[in-house]
Amino acid sequence: MVATCRTEKRREELRNLSIPVILNNREAVSSADLVLISVKPYQVANVLREIRDLIKDKLIISVAASVTTRFIESFGERLKVVRAMPNINIIAGHSATAICKGRYANEDDVALAKELFKALGHVVVVEENLMDAITAYSGSGPAYVLEFFEAFILAGLKVGLPRAIALELAIHTIIGTAKLLEKHGMHPAELRDMVITPGGVTIEGIYEMEKSGIKSVIIDAVQRAFEKSIMLSEKINKIN
Repeated sequence: MVATCRTEKRREELRNLSIPVILNNREAVSSADLVLISVKPYQVANVLREIRDLIKDKLIISVAASVTTRFIESFGERLKVVRAMPNINIIAGHSATAICKGRYANEDDVALAKELFKALGHVVVVEENLMDAITAYSGSGPAYVLEFFEAFILAGLKVGLPRAIALELAIHTIIGTAKLLEKHGMHPAELRDMVITPGGVTIEGIYEMEKSGIKSVIIDAVQRAFEKSIMLSEKINKIN
């Protein structure tokens, strides 16, 4: 296993990786069975042009947002491609990752990709026509959650909580709520109603949130991100 990067400076930054890091893509690909493409979307074509004569019969897994399997397949004959959309939570080993296969990848290829990303979080297998929506949803999702997270911490400060306590309680409130949803499989509204006491404290907070149209804001945010993902995909995926 070997990784590549573009500059010596970046190579030095990655010196603590447990695998070799080199500057030569062709050298890395020549001896590989699996090629993981993890670059900016606009860089994918240049990388594939550089290695196109070396990738036949290898499994190619791409995590480049908006780049379709069809686009990658255009750089060779019957290339085996799996496309993945993880999110930044992969750093903590808790990514929500969606994967889909191209025309020539088989079920063994999908199983291998799934096993790879399962080591870094949760994985779902989908059809590729869902990938733009997933990019806007779970791909961008941590940013939406962190917007709420920041507001939640500020709210704690507003009511007098020390900053460290507000942060700690926010982290575990959000983690615990997610685990509750996962464990019981109930609709969020059902669990929310279990927290609400008629005429109590929680309903006052919910009332203010509903007045602000918080659900509409979230839905609109994902919709706008989805539209942007489609636009980027149309721009990037001009068949080679």
